[in-house]
Amino acid sequence: MVKIIEIVRQNPWWQNGIEFVRYDKHLQEAKPVFFERKKIGLKRGEIYILRGPRQVGKTTYLKETIKSLIEKGTPQRHILYLSVDLFTSLREMRNALNYFLDSTRNAPIFYLFLDEITSIENWNLELKRLSDQGITRRGVIVATGSSAVKLKEKAELLPGRGIEGNEYLIKPLSFREFALQSIEYIISFLPQDGFSDGFGRLKDILVKSYIELAWESKKIWEVFDQCLPFKEQIAHLFRIYLMTGGLPKVINHYLLNLYPNGKEVIKPFISEIFIRDVLGDMARLQRQEVVTRQLLASIIERYGSRYSFTRISKGIEKTHITIIDYLEYLEESFICFVLYAYDFNKKRPKWKGDKKIYFFDPFILYSINSYLKGDEVWSIVTRTMEDEELQGKLIEGLVISHLLMYKEIPFLRIGKTFLWFYYDKSGKEIDAIFKEDSNYTAIEVKYQTDVRAKRRKGLEFVKKYIVLSKEDVGEKDNMIIPVDIFLSLLKTSERNI
Repeated sequence: MVKIIEIVRQNPWWQNGIEFVRYDKHLQEAKPVFFERKKIGLKRGEIYILRGPRQVGKTTYLKETIKSLIEKGTPQRHILYLSVDLFTSLREMRNALNYFLDSTRNAPIFYLFLDEITSIENWNLELKRLSDQGITRRGVIVATGSSAVKLKEKAELLPGRGIEGNEYLIKPLSFREFALQSIEYIISFLPQDGFSDGFGRLKDILVKSYIELAWESKKIWEVFDQCLPFKEQIAHLFRIYLMTGGLPKVINHYLLNLYPNGKEVIKPFISEIFIRDVLGDMARLQRQEVVTRQLLASIIERYGSRYSFTRISKGIEKTHITIIDYLEYLEESFICFVLYAYDFNKKRPKWKGDKKIYFFDPFILYSINSYLKGDEVWSIVTRTMEDEELQGKLIEGLVISHLLMYKEIPFLRIGKTFLWFYYDKSGKEIDAIFKEDSNYTAIEVKYQTDVRAKRRKGLEFVKKYIVLSKEDVGEKDNMIIPVDIFLSLLKTSERNI
C-alpha cells in the first residue's frame, strides 16, 4: 500500500501551485547564487537519465524544471516528483506511480520525475513495464541517481524505449559557468572602482566569446586577446574557484562566509557530507572501506604522476584486478578518472602502459585529503593555495576534467576516445593529447612564475601546442596562455548540463 499523504508532501505544488518555491528546501538553499544549468527540451514519450556525483544539485535541477513547467501553464496535478529513496521496495514505488497514472488518465501529457531512482533494485524493470504498456507515450520521465554506476548499468538495459540520445551528465560547474553566474554577486560587495567595473565588461565579453580547440591558432589567439585586459578580474574569480571547486553547495557556503563578513572558510561538515555519501555508495556496492581508503591515499600520494595499476596493487597488497574494479566504480561515480597514455604509432591508447589518475573537482580532492589525514578541510585548502607545486598538480587535473566536459557525450563519446597523455622512453611527456577529428592538439600545464617558450619537436602527428601558464603570455605562434583565461573560454558539451 502507498501512503497518499507521503506523495502529497513530496508534491507541494498540488496544493500551493507556483508558491511552492517559497517553501521548497532545495530551491531555498540554492543561495546566494542560483547556478542555472542548461535546459533539456523535454518531449512527450521520452525517458531522460541524469547521471552525476553527489552534492552536484540534481534535485535542485528537477525542482527548477517543475517550477518552469508550472509557469508555462502545465497543470500542477499533472506533475509527479518522487524521491525514490523513501521507498523500501519496487512494489511501493509501483503503487505510487499507479496512483498518479490513474489520476492523470485523461491528461494529454504528464511529467514524472524520479529522484535517486537507483535506491530501488531493478528500477529499470518498472520503466520497461510502463514503456511496454504504452503508458510512456503520453508522458515525460526524468530519472536521476547518485549511484552513477547502477544508473549507467540499468539504463543500458532500456534500449528502444525512448532513452537513446537522452542521457545527460550533471557534473560540477566548469570555471566558465562559475564565472559567468557569480560575477554579479561578487561585484556587488566590491568597492566601486576600475577593478569592479572591469567585471561587468568581462562578463559581456565572456557571454559572446569562447574557443574551439579545432580552430587555427590564430583564431584562438584573437579570442584570447579580447580577455587579456581583464586578467586581474579572471584571476580573482579563479582563486575562488580553486578553493571551492564546482559544487554549487560548496561555492555558496564559501560566498556566504566571505561576503559581507570577509571570512574565508569552508566548514568541516561540508566535506563530511560528501565523504559520507561516497563511502555509503561504495558500501552499497559491497566495496570495503579499508581498500577504498588505501586506494584513495595511493592516488593522492602519486597525484599528477604516471604509474601502473600493478604498482598500486603492490602497495595495497591487493591484486591489480581488484584495484581496477575499485577504480571503475570510483570513476563511474564521478570521484576520479583514469587518463591513459597514447600510442601515435598504433593510433590507440596504451591500455597496458602507465596511467594517471585525477579527481574530477578540486573540492573532491580536498575532501578526500581531509578524510585521509584527519585535518579540517579548510586547512587542506589553504595549504594547497600556498604551495605552487601543489597548485600545479591540482590545476593539471582541473584542465583534464574540463577537456573531458568540453567534448564528452554519455555512451557515445567517452574520454578514452579523444583525450590522453603522452610519454616515451626518452623522458618526453605531455600532459594532454586532445583529438578532434583526425587532428591532435598537445596541451601542457606549466603553472609557475616563469614559463619560457621552447622549440617543440619530435611528435610529427601534433600540429598545435598550447602551453597553459600562470601569468606568462607567449607570442602568437608559441600559444602560451594563462590557464584561467583558457578555462574561462572553454564551453562544456551539449550533453553536460
